[in-house]
Amino acid sequence: MARKKRIGREEGRAYWMMVLPALIVYMLVLAFPIVLSIVLSVSNYNGGKMFGGESWQITGFSKYAKLVGDPLFWNSLKNNLYIVLISVFGQLPLGFIFAYIIYRKTVKWPNFWQGVLYVPNIISVIVVAVLWSTIFSPKGPLGEAINSVRFDAFHVKIAALFSGQSGFSITDDLVRKILDIAGPKASAIFTDPPAELKDFLASYSPDQLQQLITDMTNMFVSKWSPTFLGIPDVAMLPILFVTLWMWTGLYMIIFLANMQKIDVQIIESARIDGANEGQVMRYIVLPALSGTLVNTAILCIAGSLSSFSLVWAMTGGGPNHVTEILAIYMFNNAFLGRPDFPLANAIALVMVTVSFILIGLTKAVENKFGGKGE
Repeated sequence: MARKKRIGREEGRAYWMMVLPALIVYMLVLAFPIVLSIVLSVSNYNGGKMFGGESWQITGFSKYAKLVGDPLFWNSLKNNLYIVLISVFGQLPLGFIFAYIIYRKTVKWPNFWQGVLYVPNIISVIVVAVLWSTIFSPKGPLGEAINSVRFDAFHVKIAALFSGQSGFSITDDLVRKILDIAGPKASAIFTDPPAELKDFLASYSPDQLQQLITDMTNMFVSKWSPTFLGIPDVAMLPILFVTLWMWTGLYMIIFLANMQKIDVQIIESARIDGANEGQVMRYIVLPALSGTLVNTAILCIAGSLSSFSLVWAMTGGGPNHVTEILAIYMFNNAFLGRPDFPLANAIALVMVTVSFILIGLTKAVENKFGGKGE
């Protein structure tokens, strides 16, 4: 009996010697910061006496009440939920479809398309953000391309009025046709459009026809300047598009790797029995990847709620906070202006809570519809 007790004590010591280092690391790296964040969120901490502030104490849930009453918080939460939706209902379906097309080799050069779709995922987030913010900027290539098309279309219409002529003669019919093409812009430029346009045409000699057409194009066609990232109603659309473009390839690779685990003979047997591609996807591939779908959905949710770098580098929250998300809202309160560390910690805990709620809903859907964990 004494020998068994001694062996039991030795096994217990050995067990704790093996577990204790990992437990200490866990407490220091994970558990302690979480507990500290909770404590700070219900305190009045502003640096403490060490940094010249007052001694801090527990003050209750005033910071959470402040969040509820702050419109910026609800706007940030709304923008975050937009990113969650485009990730779960955009990246995952597209990633799955692309993976299935490549897996079934329904396109030529599947390895090429696999690489093309995955490339955005390996580029630095900052590089991607700067690239796309330049494209969507007022002086970016998108605006230049659209303006080029609009200018060329107007130029062709005006030039058609003078087709077959080496010069031009000013007539009432010519003036009327030019005003019809110019539309409301002519009234904005001229007080008396017919008379003033005649004077404008008369200032050019017949051999200056091409210069006249170019000048009228520049005068009557307003240059369109895209301001996607500054318009409240559409400012999030470029960010959602870039999010979709950048991360879809990651989930494609995850789905493709798991599809390659499926026994090919099962699919071939189904094809021999008359199943089409849609039935193969629905009844064989999707059930086999149900656990992967749940795991990728959780990954999507966690990533969407912490998507700080992309939004910050593209817009910094945008004018009037139109593209601000919870991570940026937290950053602004923690490090910009007069820091409010309790409020920043409250925001962080709200982010964690929202993440847990969404993940819980995902698991509930999995249990309801019989998903298989992996």
